Amino acid sequence: MSLAPPDTRVGDVLAVAELIRDGLRGGTLGRMTVPMRQVVDEGHGVKFVSMPAVSLDHGLYIAKIATIGNGPGPTVTSVVPVFSTSTGKLLAVLDGAAVTNLKCAAVTAVVTDRCAARDSADLAIIGSGVQAWQQYLGVSAVREITRVRVHSRNPAHAEALCARIRAAGRATAHVCASAAEATSGADVVATATTSTSPLPIATDLPAHVHINCMGAHTPQSRELSRERLASGPLIVESIETAVAEAGEIHRTAIDLESLETGEHPGLDERPTVFSSTGHAALDLVTCAHLVAHSNH
Repeated sequence: MSLAPPDTRVGDVLAVAELIRDGLRGGTLGRMTVPMRQVVDEGHGVKFVSMPAVSLDHGLYIAKIATIGNGPGPTVTSVVPVFSTSTGKLLAVLDGAAVTNLKCAAVTAVVTDRCAARDSADLAIIGSGVQAWQQYLGVSAVREITRVRVHSRNPAHAEALCARIRAAGRATAHVCASAAEATSGADVVATATTSTSPLPIATDLPAHVHINCMGAHTPQSRELSRERLASGPLIVESIETAVAEAGEIHRTAIDLESLETGEHPGLDERPTVFSSTGHAALDLVTCAHLVAHSNH
């Protein structure tokens, strides 16, 4: 079965977010076997990536398989074969972009719901690609966002994103000329770019600001400055993965399991940053939802 779902829907975002919460509370995610991401780089411009995960609770084995190129056009091509752990049979081959997009929106919803101030209404988005839309979906699924400001290196793409947000009928949206203008005073900020150097976001962010940092990362660089990453509680999917892929500054971060099950009072009153590196356990949960609902 080959499945390429349409654009991410809010109902799916909320459903997968709830599956993630259930998995964190019940230990399903912690019991998964999730080897570190494998990257093969032959030095010819294309990298080859594999992200496997096995869950006996869900009865699934997946492996997101991707190539990362230098363009032009989409630089990532990916598929996710899904197998039964009991029979070994191939259950589906999912579109990797669709899995990633839904997963990112859902985990954004989980983290934002835990960290952002309850009355957050002002969202800033830096970037205007597919992931920028997923950030709007994830944040607006858990907060009553009424105003969105977007900045992108491509103003036409930024305006297209704003038009899509306005068409959703829940918020105003407009393009800003700079990252500082877009983020000034924002309750929630989402960065979804390929920048490997810190973005020039505003310095007058409110004390309760929550930032979802979703874009490019290496141990040496991130979309946010080290000062901003260290400005308050730092959230990651997995500390092991975050340290390996985005640097030692993540060593003392709060992982998703602790975020959901631990005591962290006052998160919605302090600056918080979700420094995402991705994790195959969340891809598996997303695949479980998509495969289950493909039969209905």
